[in-house]
Amino acid sequence: MQTTSGSRRILVAVLVALAVAALAGRTFTSSATPFGLTGGALEAWLAYGVVWVPLAAGILVAVVLARRSEGPPSLVQRWGLRFGLFDVFWGIAVGCLARAVDASINLSVYRDTGLHAPVILGDGPTRAILVVGLVAPVVVAPLLEEVFFRGVLQHTLAEQGRPGTRVNRVLVQVMAVVVTALLFALLHVAAGSTDGTAAAVTFASTLVFGLLAGGLAAATGRVGGALVAHIVFNGIAVWLTWPV
Repeated sequence: MQTTSGSRRILVAVLVALAVAALAGRTFTSSATPFGLTGGALEAWLAYGVVWVPLAAGILVAVVLARRSEGPPSLVQRWGLRFGLFDVFWGIAVGCLARAVDASINLSVYRDTGLHAPVILGDGPTRAILVVGLVAPVVVAPLLEEVFFRGVLQHTLAEQGRPGTRVNRVLVQVMAVVVTALLFALLHVAAGSTDGTAAAVTFASTLVFGLLAGGLAAATGRVGGALVAHIVFNGIAVWLTWPV
């Protein structure tokens, strides 16, 4: 697809939404007691929400702009918002591979994969906290982030190129995958720990995942595989670190 003014407007809209999400995430995590809260399920949901709301708004604005611009009549087709049977198998493979790389990175830095359940003494976390710890990273985050990054952003970046030969088309797709993965990683750094070492580990881990998930989405033309990979990637961490 050739670059259109509508496509450029969509790109600007999603980049602005991403910048707002990153700023909100950094502001929230940098505060010792954000909004006067001292922990609990509400603070946990807010930590996700300050990032998710701008991303969701960016998707909605992109939908409105896409409806007004030229292009395929179906946004499902335009942004690859589809799911195939083989996406399950490839998604599981990519999710497991990315988590193995993450464990290796943590092991090389901290001498510990970090993938072990803490022993809880006393009452332990409340049921509300446990719900947040399961639903947020395994259900909501994969769906919202994959639609935003591997769906809207990656495809819109690819539209900015002017592919002619097959080589050019491949280069445009590679550029879109790499840039999207970088932005994906930077958002997680912004919304994560302010510690320098932890930020570097987060960046490396999420960059690898972003490259693998983006490559899968580009190869299949569908977001389905990346969505499954994200669920598996986060799900393994939740499963192995679930309080006992």
